[in-house]
Amino acid sequence: MNWIKYLIIILSFYILVLLQSGFFAHFSFFGAIPNLVFVLFFLFIFFEDIKNPYGVAFFGITAGFFLDIFSYAYFGQSIILLLIVGFGLKNLQALLKSQQNRYPFAYFAPLFCVSFIVYEVLLMLFLRFVDPLHAKIVFNWAFLAEIAYNLAFASVAFYIYKFLSEKLIDTRQLKLFR
Repeated sequence: MNWIKYLIIILSFYILVLLQSGFFAHFSFFGAIPNLVFVLFFLFIFFEDIKNPYGVAFFGITAGFFLDIFSYAYFGQSIILLLIVGFGLKNLQALLKSQQNRYPFAYFAPLFCVSFIVYEVLLMLFLRFVDPLHAKIVFNWAFLAEIAYNLAFASVAFYIYKFLSEKLIDTRQLKLFR
């Protein structure tokens, strides 16, 4: 039954990349469209158990695969970058684990912004390294608008994820030993 979970995750990434490249391409904000695949990737990584490196690798490879298939750049760059961001996020969460359960959204929003900025900067640097004549490293209002736009989608997705996880996981069970 565990394979159904992974199949649903793969289908979710696929549907989101289709929405991202098809439907949401028409709703740009200062030239930026929401990176729904990164948002879902970040949600899975943020809520994944800190001690599970296989989950981080699975989410990074799956999300990166779909981003690479539907992108104009070279295959494999998003896989590598998402693995870097995912393992970096897990290491950062391990440092903050004492406070993580008290205020999850207070940690979610800054960690999302930092992770998204790292992903975008690494992507710009990679494209600059591969194609130095055409790729530009740009930090302007459009870059800030892209961060805010993606953070808005990530915030909504965070509360949807929290609501669904509370409904699907029964936490009312008596715990005798901790």
